Amino acid sequence: MAATVRTMETDGRCELCGARDEGSFRSRIAHLRSEHPSYARGLFLRLIAPVLFLVLVLGLAAGHAPQWAYLVALVATFGLLFFGKVRSRVERSRAGTTPTIGIKRLAREGGLGFILLIPAVAVLILLLSRR
Repeated sequence: MAATVRTMETDGRCELCGARDEGSFRSRIAHLRSEHPSYARGLFLRLIAPVLFLVLVLGLAAGHAPQWAYLVALVATFGLLFFGKVRSRVERSRAGTTPTIGIKRLAREGGLGFILLIPAVAVLILLLSRR
């Protein structure tokens, strides 16, 4: 396969296999789940990890858990994020595209803002949970 990067947003094609896409979010997710299930699982782990962390922290705060429990939640959800990232990079490499997307594209598509927001929210929750 060619090592060129194909983007779904510019020409309506899958980055991994070049298949045509309807352009809707649902069709893209359905394609990833059916044609690239391992990559889809990696993306799912990466997306669910921050949400799971927030749920765990809120649950721990509600249950007045000791401080070490927050670290366990952080390490566990970071593990999900890490393994999801590794899985998606491996699958992108297998498909013949770059293992990661560029920083410009990440910033343009909103991923960078989300990555910067998560630590700020996590620190805020930890500070508020001490009260």
